[in-house]
Amino acid sequence: MAKIAIDPVTRIEGHLRIEAQVEGGRVVDAWSASTMFRGIERILLGRDPREAWAFTQRI
Repeated sequence: MAKIAIDPVTRIEGHLRIEAQVEGGRVVDAWSASTMFRGIERILLGRDPREAWAFTQRI
């Protein structure tokens, strides 16, 4: 069982870390961690997912 970490992920604003657990050459689990909270998820709660582009491009 190998664990791969990609830190930091570049080309985004803020800091992002991606980790993946690999077994037999396949990713069996993956997760991400970020230290920057912008609240976009809170703004989009309860909205139609097709509206997300209009909010996120302006933030």
